[in-house]
Amino acid sequence: MKERLISLAWAAPWMLFMGFPLAYALELPDPAQRAGLIGLCALVAVVNSATWLANPLPARNSFTRPFILSHAALALATLVYLVYAVRVGVPYAFMLTSFFLVAWVFQSPSRYVIAGIVPIVAIAGVFAYAEGEPLWAGSYLALVGIFVGMARWRMERSTRARLRRQDAIQRAKAAERARLSTDLHDILGQSLMGITMISELAGRLLDEGHTEEAREQIRAVTAQSNEALADVRRIVVATRALSPSEELQEARSLLEVARIDAEITNEGEPPSGPRSAAAAHVIREGVTNAILHAHPSLVRIRLSPDGVSVWNDGYSAAYAASTAGSGSGLVGLSELVGDEGTLTWGASGNTWTISLTFPAMPLNEEETTSDR
Repeated sequence: MKERLISLAWAAPWMLFMGFPLAYALELPDPAQRAGLIGLCALVAVVNSATWLANPLPARNSFTRPFILSHAALALATLVYLVYAVRVGVPYAFMLTSFFLVAWVFQSPSRYVIAGIVPIVAIAGVFAYAEGEPLWAGSYLALVGIFVGMARWRMERSTRARLRRQDAIQRAKAAERARLSTDLHDILGQSLMGITMISELAGRLLDEGHTEEAREQIRAVTAQSNEALADVRRIVVATRALSPSEELQEARSLLEVARIDAEITNEGEPPSGPRSAAAAHVIREGVTNAILHAHPSLVRIRLSPDGVSVWNDGYSAAYAASTAGSGSGLVGLSELVGDEGTLTWGASGNTWTISLTFPAMPLNEEETTSDR
């Protein structure tokens, strides 16, 4: 609800232009014309407000049902007002087309903004010509278009910056998990080596009949084992492997922030361990690339025990090149997957897909994994 109220606030300043026809309506001598003009002004204001409430900012990258219905209603209300206003002689009646123009620029999918501006300006120009004010109409609509276009651009840039910050946070968490995993490996390696050496020494002491000294070494083994166990528990509590199901939830949240439609299919997770972690990383990388390096209206994610794929419909070679980073994400992902499965990615037309497929696991390995 907060997003909708903020969106409505963007519509409020443009309501000031309603003062011109309302002031003219109050001076009309004919009560019927006065009531008709005031009624149409109220209709446009209500429909305009409803349009902003139905399409909270930032704009989605696809045409939703509320968008289509609300903008169709606003276009119809604006057209009816223009016809009536020109008929009763309202000066500068075309100015109320700014309601529809502003709503379209802010709320439509970015790839269709220009396509929608053209007919709106054309309609406004026709009525401005009928009023004898084509030059004034062109100047006014150009200023409005430039202003709202810059505001839309800044809003999208702010949204992308926020998504980049969220992505950086997620990558920092992943790096921290990797660091802690390295710590776990180092601690266990050192502790197990020490336990092995002390155990061998205790065995030799027992063979030589030095029972008391052997007992001391065994107590040392017990103490070192307890210490290693405590270290392992501490690290395990501090870190937790990536979960594909959690990454799906995170992906849904990120795509909602980016106003991108998501189709997520979860047919089951890969076995816990390297495969599960690899699938989670593929989900993260695929969604991140879709948001930061494409302009999709839809992202599809399919997760199953046999693999995972992330597809988006907003690929553009030019845009991908302009937003490309170091390219280390996919390279690092390939290294992480290793021999666990086959990782592929690439574009086809305006779509881009990254896919990870796991080979069938040997039966005894599946049983071992399920026992865990």
